[in-house]
Amino acid sequence: MRLQRQFSGQLIAIDTNTAIASGGEGRIYPIAQDPSLVAKIYHKPTDEDADKLTVMFSMPPDAPIAEPGHASIAWPIDLLHTVGGRERIVGFVMPRVNKVLPIHTFYTPKTRREQKPLFNYLYLHRTARNLAAAVNALHARGYVIGDVNESNILVTDTALVTLVDTDSFQVRDPYTGYVYRCPVGKPEFTPPELQGQTFRDIDRLPEHDLFGLGVLVFQLLMEGTHPFAGVYLGNDEPPSLEARIRSGHFPSGTKQVPYRPMPAAPPFEMLHPRLREMFVRCFEEGYRNPGARPDAKTWVSAIREAEDALLTCSKNNQHKYGNHLGRCPWCDRAKLLKGRDPFPSRQAVRGGLHLQPLKTPRKKPLPPPQVREAAPRRQQPATGLPRKLGQYQPPMLPMLSTSRAPAVPAPPPGKFERVFQDAAWGAVWGSLCLAALAGVFSTLTEGGGAILGAIFVGSIWGSFFGMMWGVFTLAPHQMLQKWVGVLLGAIWGAFFLAAIGGAVFGAINNNPEIGHAILAGAGSGVVWGCIWGAFKPPLAVPVGRVWGRRGGYLGAVWGSFLGSLAGVMLGAGYVIWEYLGRLQLTQDFVGVLLGVAIVAAGVGSIGGTISGGLFGVFGVAPKLPVSFQPSGVKGGFLGAIWGCFLGSFAGAVLGAGLSAIFPNFRTGLPLELVPVVGAIVGAGLGAIWGVISGIVWGALGKW
Repeated sequence: MRLQRQFSGQLIAIDTNTAIASGGEGRIYPIAQDPSLVAKIYHKPTDEDADKLTVMFSMPPDAPIAEPGHASIAWPIDLLHTVGGRERIVGFVMPRVNKVLPIHTFYTPKTRREQKPLFNYLYLHRTARNLAAAVNALHARGYVIGDVNESNILVTDTALVTLVDTDSFQVRDPYTGYVYRCPVGKPEFTPPELQGQTFRDIDRLPEHDLFGLGVLVFQLLMEGTHPFAGVYLGNDEPPSLEARIRSGHFPSGTKQVPYRPMPAAPPFEMLHPRLREMFVRCFEEGYRNPGARPDAKTWVSAIREAEDALLTCSKNNQHKYGNHLGRCPWCDRAKLLKGRDPFPSRQAVRGGLHLQPLKTPRKKPLPPPQVREAAPRRQQPATGLPRKLGQYQPPMLPMLSTSRAPAVPAPPPGKFERVFQDAAWGAVWGSLCLAALAGVFSTLTEGGGAILGAIFVGSIWGSFFGMMWGVFTLAPHQMLQKWVGVLLGAIWGAFFLAAIGGAVFGAINNNPEIGHAILAGAGSGVVWGCIWGAFKPPLAVPVGRVWGRRGGYLGAVWGSFLGSLAGVMLGAGYVIWEYLGRLQLTQDFVGVLLGVAIVAAGVGSIGGTISGGLFGVFGVAPKLPVSFQPSGVKGGFLGAIWGCFLGSFAGAVLGAGLSAIFPNFRTGLPLELVPVVGAIVGAGLGAIWGVISGIVWGALGKW
């Protein structure tokens, strides 16, 4: 099977006889060209699958653990479509995870003792913390797992966690509002308010995930015991686990319930006090109020606090327990389990004693453990451990500071913070642009050798810095890129010195027009930054099927951009043709040229938006040219497209509103035409400014 990666363009061959895994939705295959990646191919791919994968690809969550060669979340990093004929999305590419086992292998005492005998209680805490960090990264990005269960979480022998089956997560398209739901879920990880519900009809919330997260953390730290498992105290048939969850009967909680904890389970008091408080919040307070459940970030902090409070047993350094306890609970538990130590010592593992069957009870008392262990240990064959003993190193989460703060990645900025940042950058960019334009315009119309000198000096210094950048950062064979660096440095240097020279020239000569231009640029930049930050655009669409709702949206984007360009070119061409040979480069000519170009850009953007949206619904909207988070030339191109659309839309609304509110704008026009003219002029100004600002925003990668 030959497929093509959508955004890299790479052709890959899939051998259908080498499936790594298979499920109800599709199969996972290795990619021969890159062993670090795998491909998931759907049995029956649908258009909704393609749309959902596109949204996921466009907005990946932040990686909570920066570990080389490890992916905390097996997220789609590219889409796969068929080759030849009608291109269709049939799957996606994701990172390959190696040397992992399902999380239940580690929290179940029997399987842990058989397969990972040196995975101690500290590692279980670290696993829980890494799991909470991964969930926090998803929730910070607006995703909901939905189907939280033990099969979709893989763990390495160093406690690193990977969330898989990510294409089943609930995804909300932030631009259309459409929710791609998660239609499945396991009852034992489902919160009380969703028990018995049809998941296909429900929009999940983060607090629903937090119930499942609490269950998994409880199982990790309580030897696989489910928090709602217990001995039924009634006389009738014991209710099912789902019924106990639905009723909120948490046996280890503070409220009286018809259950007592399982006798073979570790005592609840063994947990760190803060963790006990967290579980009560999750399963008792969260029963009536799901919003009271601790969020994932709070879990990270609490687990870290409990982990830092662990002590090492003097008899067995594999025993870790909280400093709030007076004695090692694992030593007591090993006696309770008749020698089956939950965390056997390294000596016992070397001798294979941790896998020995239970001995039948003897009439005479057993010898002390150290005596019982010494003699037979030499007779037992060594077990084939997957790696040398003592090589396990629990991975540390990236530290944000040297303080005791929880080791969680900084969440991405919120919408208000992003709008504020972009507004500030817009004010700076707008002021510089208008200062430079005003300075150059004043030089051409009124004379000003100082500004020309500043531009010359700026280009010289910019060329110098561009050359230094090329010399110290680029390889010798990249000579062409070095010259590009010199050229770009000259342009940026000339721009900055033109802006500075324009501002200084205006101040020295008491020229109010330059000051007004700078203020207007700052104001326009603030408005544009707010628009860009508030309406962050999607940056990818499916290949070969851009129609319907998404096609109409994309058609409007392309229509606005192409219509604005066509309008500016036609309007400017008309003015130049009419005045060619009769006017010099004067203020009158420039004013007429700008006025006609603005009106033509407004008409083109409005007409292009409407017509492009209509045509796009029927499948004639082209796809976007580049993939997620571009920068440089591609980013500038994409920024111009989106900037024109957002700018013209905002300009049309503002222009129509302002011209209808302020009576000064009605001079010489019929009352009913005032909003129309205001919308056209506003759309033209917004489109032109959007193209310019969008190019800068995109070129710098500010998505």
